[in-house]
Amino acid sequence: MKQPYVSIVIPAFNAASTVGQAIDSCKNQDYPKDRLEIIVVNDGSRDNTKDVVEGFGVRYIYQENKGPAFARNNGWKNSKGEAIFFTDADCIPGKDCLAVMVKSLYDRNAGAVAGTYEIKNVEDIMARCIHAEIMFRHSRMPDYINSFGTYNVLIKKSILEEFSGFNEGYLTSSAEDSELSYRMVKKGYRIYFERKSIVSHFHEKKMRRYLKKQFTRSFWAIRLWRHHPGFALNDCYLHWKDLVEAPLAAIVILTMPFLFIGSFKIFFFILLFIYIGVETIIPFSIYCKRFYKKDFFFMVFMMFVRGFVRMAGGTLSLMAEIRHRK
Repeated sequence: MKQPYVSIVIPAFNAASTVGQAIDSCKNQDYPKDRLEIIVVNDGSRDNTKDVVEGFGVRYIYQENKGPAFARNNGWKNSKGEAIFFTDADCIPGKDCLAVMVKSLYDRNAGAVAGTYEIKNVEDIMARCIHAEIMFRHSRMPDYINSFGTYNVLIKKSILEEFSGFNEGYLTSSAEDSELSYRMVKKGYRIYFERKSIVSHFHEKKMRRYLKKQFTRSFWAIRLWRHHPGFALNDCYLHWKDLVEAPLAAIVILTMPFLFIGSFKIFFFILLFIYIGVETIIPFSIYCKRFYKKDFFFMVFMMFVRGFVRMAGGTLSLMAEIRHRK
């Protein structure tokens, strides 16, 4: 098997509590140490991320806070690798994660190889629900995909050079990875989904922080689909529910005045019932697959609230687009 020189790039922002475990797992990969380098890009952290990283003796790059897309580009542009492995500061790659991906990269003649997740904080109900949904979505994905996440992906450096890496116009952790995926697929590059390549992840435990991230992702998704409209209905990670929940949530809110008009109350409750039904589809599918069955009702509640948050993020993004065009 070909063993190219691989550079592992880890963007880090206020990641002192987790980045040490990420680096340690990368240093202990079942891959020749003389064919491997680890680069951590500190994206303007305000905690002691710098002290933690420097204690591991890996390559360290500091930049003013410019977002993860800029940080990843900064990392691979300063790397020596023929292939670049991207993971996150709150992820712990399995010992054989990289070796499995490298093998698939060349055996499958792919431009990139994407992997999957395990959960690190399984004791938390919020984290379990997030993980169960991801596992459900991954279970539906084909061998060759059109969208990857940068928590676990290996990309040939020549391709990153061809596309100038990630679009730095995506300022937060949002859709910059999907955007690069779309450009690669449009150009004919294949992205293989390697289910045996696994990273453990610390999923969000606080509802407020999780919903804030969902708001942000929904905001940037509008821009993503404006740039790549053909993928809105064709991204293999997405479920059709993702596209209908925001309009449904908006209609529910717009029909709330019907509650004060006696003969029209029924319309509001019919729409609310439809919305709840849509938000129950994925939790019910997960329940049937026996993923964390005891969390069913919490997951329905989480998705019920999340749908309105996503609607708000998408609406704000659309308003910004309209103002920009004027």
